[in-house]
Amino acid sequence: MMIFTIWVFAESRAIIRYYAEKYKSQGTNLLGKTVEEMGQVENWLEVEAHNFNPPIYALTLHLMFASKMGFHLDENLIKESKEKLGKVLDIYEERLSKNKYLAGDFFSLADLSHLPFTQYFVGQMGKEYMITNRKHVSA
Repeated sequence: MMIFTIWVFAESRAIIRYYAEKYKSQGTNLLGKTVEEMGQVENWLEVEAHNFNPPIYALTLHLMFASKMGFHLDENLIKESKEKLGKVLDIYEERLSKNKYLAGDFFSLADLSHLPFTQYFVGQMGKEYMITNRKHVSA
């Protein structure tokens, strides 16, 4: 189950890149207009995939779905994931204190890619304080 889930998320990132490229001339260009902007978008997409997603995924899995999936909460993993996510959010806070969005001063796929698990995190999981305690991340 876990391997399948990770594969789906990896493929989801490929799919959102595909659609962002295909429809970039019809609405908001989510990939950046210059080579530098595109590089920043890709950089922050990688940060999301490798630094933000693992801890927020673990938290979502354990806090929302453990009982439904038939496994026990791993309190150590939950604590470790919160700490890792907090460090990533601190990096985002620093970045967003200098830029309106992660990749620069334009909304991009890098920003959008954070929304799926963040909605659970600030909603059903009640962990919005980890976002709202950071002025620029909260904005």
